[in-house]
Amino acid sequence: MSHDHIISGNGHPESDHARPRAFVSYAHESEDHRADVLAFCEFLASGGVDVRLDRWHLEARRDWQLWATRQILDADFVIVVASEQCRAVGDGARATDANLGLRSEMRLLRELYHADPETWTRRVLPVVLPGHAVTEIPLFLQPRTADHFMVTSLTPAGADDLLRILFGRPSLRPPCHAPLRAR
Repeated sequence: MSHDHIISGNGHPESDHARPRAFVSYAHESEDHRADVLAFCEFLASGGVDVRLDRWHLEARRDWQLWATRQILDADFVIVVASEQCRAVGDGARATDANLGLRSEMRLLRELYHADPETWTRRVLPVVLPGHAVTEIPLFLQPRTADHFMVTSLTPAGADDLLRILFGRPSLRPPCHAPLRAR
């Protein structure tokens, strides 16, 4: 399979990097938000990310909690899309009969964070889409003390920081360390 279409964080195609798999967790809070998340996922998929989005798997009846658990555990990354409802569910501030799927995902992510914070801090990527704010990231994802990813537009430049992480491409590389010569 050719990966010529994969876009790195700097907007340049990559031909030698495997497709990262990303599960996308989000609140189904409004049609506008659902449309924004869908457009974001289509952007990532067109750039070479193997996106796992619930709306692309509606072809059969399924146990959604089991499906989401498998997706989270098998993914290279879990993208949590920030929103008011996401924050409320992630922080346990929503009624117990609302947002059941997201609540299950947030519980699992909290458990994984607690069991292995080093691994899951690297794998879970809080994303803030246009029109949303850092304050909409659930507290357990450390909105102010760990990295989060502001997507300013659905372009390689607008999602540069996120794409660099997904494809393992640093924005800067350390200089070559050549031995110093005495004069």
